[in-house]
Amino acid sequence: MVTTSSIAARRAIAIAAVLGLCGVPGCGGGYESAWDEPTEQTDTTQEQSAETTSRREQLIAQGDTAWEGRDDPDQIRAAIAAWEQAVELDGSDHETWVKISRAYYFLSDGHLRFSDESQMLATYQSGIQAAERALRALSPEFAQAMAAGQPAEGAVANLQANAVPALYWRATNLGKWARLDGFATVLGYKDEIRAMMTRCMELDRYYFFAGPDRYFGAFFSIAPSYAGGDLNLSRQHFDESLRNQPNYFGTHVLYAEELAVKLQNREMFLEHLNIVINGDPDALEGAGPENRVEQRKARAAIERVDELFE
Repeated sequence: MVTTSSIAARRAIAIAAVLGLCGVPGCGGGYESAWDEPTEQTDTTQEQSAETTSRREQLIAQGDTAWEGRDDPDQIRAAIAAWEQAVELDGSDHETWVKISRAYYFLSDGHLRFSDESQMLATYQSGIQAAERALRALSPEFAQAMAAGQPAEGAVANLQANAVPALYWRATNLGKWARLDGFATVLGYKDEIRAMMTRCMELDRYYFFAGPDRYFGAFFSIAPSYAGGDLNLSRQHFDESLRNQPNYFGTHVLYAEELAVKLQNREMFLEHLNIVINGDPDALEGAGPENRVEQRKARAAIERVDELFE
């Protein structure tokens, strides 16, 4: 759970980092990280009884079925509940931890943003923690390095392609959590998030509908120039993501809300949002619920066009 004191602590740490008073993540944690949790027996691969294995498989299947109905936030919660019961039986199941992380992200970004913003910080944090548990299961050495405050750029170097989903969903949850907490927090975590998404680019550039390029499109448009922002690089990454996955609506929405607004290019803004509003959300297999959320975001954004452009 994200507490007021932990958020305040992260703000102080991030501001200190910006002022050069300390390093991040070496200054400490701003949320309840899973890196340094004590390893439980279920976190390590071990032989299980046939009954336990069967129960775990049933729970995973139950969660998978609920997830198919993720247009409904209650179905997302049902999926998370089933999957979390499954990992209680086997904490080394990194694939199910990743499902949990993605589900928390979509619950917050796709539903709570429209209904209960007060729960978004805590929900993103749960997504961060689930991804960290996946990474800890994949590489205890990586988790130990992160817990010790080693720079993420070095720590991620030994992770392989099977770690991409966990890295991706940790970075996306962490990025949204940091942005909600405030700009100083974004600056405090930007290098860590960038290092993890760079590793995703190296290992599987087109994971989750060309997600790494989509992330860097947003990153280079959001960040000020003194913190690495570059609008030309932003456009290149957005264009590459769309070249590979033109029917993933989230890229168009970010293109409009971040780059077009930064460039004060009204025509670009309207073009990308209208593609989303007028598109078929089911044109991309497996992304219908996500695309329907992006259509909702696009309609909300286009109502603000006169506010965003002078």
